[in-house]
Amino acid sequence: MALTRLGPNNSTNISGINLTSQVTGTLPVANGGTAITSGFVNGVTQGFSSVYMPGDLAISGDSYISASGTGAALSIRNTGASGTGIVTDVTSGNIQLDKTGFYFVIYNFTGNITSGDDIVLPYIQTYNGSSSSNHAYGYVDVSTGAPADNFTCVIHAIVDVTDTSTVKLRMGYSSANNITLYGTGQSVTSMSFLRLGDT
Repeated sequence: MALTRLGPNNSTNISGINLTSQVTGTLPVANGGTAITSGFVNGVTQGFSSVYMPGDLAISGDSYISASGTGAALSIRNTGASGTGIVTDVTSGNIQLDKTGFYFVIYNFTGNITSGDDIVLPYIQTYNGSSSSNHAYGYVDVSTGAPADNFTCVIHAIVDVTDTSTVKLRMGYSSANNITLYGTGQSVTSMSFLRLGDT
């Protein structure tokens, strides 16, 4: 079967057609076509950002990270543009993103135990304004003394943010006893977000 290319006056000896100047109206559906006239997206709108603790934080019991040991708010570090899926707010430890979608969430949980031993569980949580849900957790079994009283645990989850006002993220933990988390303004204890695609 011969391939026919259309050009001015329907000539068949032109290599292509200029869709900007030679076509008006809506293109018909071709084999494998879309039948849409607007809303084309070239690739995925992708943002990346992180939330860090600016200082060390002593934790206990079951809760989530909301501030550093000095009382300063969590710190936002954005490398994406506004509207692409970056963090816009961390009020009270509730992390809000600026675009719905599926996100790859990474939680770095790093610190030490000051005395005794403990099993502490870090959680990736979502919060809807009244209750929280856990999406992934890690397991840290740490003791004072040999071989070391420091720990690092990295967990991750894919989270569907269907509404940016009602699906917020938290850096949760449970069963903490004599634990101090390290925070230096870098990804020591932190949560990072990479937008994968639309919800």
